Amino acid sequence: MGFSEKDLVQKTVPLVGFSGETKQSLGEIVILTFVGGMKKQVRYLVTDGPSTYNVILGKPSIHDMKAVPSTYHQSLKFPKPGGVQEIWGDQTIARDCYKNALKPTAAGPA
Repeated sequence: MGFSEKDLVQKTVPLVGFSGETKQSLGEIVILTFVGGMKKQVRYLVTDGPSTYNVILGKPSIHDMKAVPSTYHQSLKFPKPGGVQEIWGDQTIARDCYKNALKPTAAGPA
């Protein structure tokens, strides 16, 4: 994305993984983010390590957007001027990304 470590605000936050492991964030960065045609300043915590996700939206961002996520429907609905915006996930692409993330690399298994 064109950012470097000097762009990070030094902030160490413990992050707990799905299996209970704890990792410290490297810092945070605020990025102007476009979602469904709307612009929002979003604070992202940055970590170092392999992941099957590019971004995980936290409760503050979801709340700020007044969004309603549905994991079952793989969608996110939120109000915007003129109505309700809905963003749909693609299960096939998500499954392919997950499989690729699990493949061993030259640096070792994912």
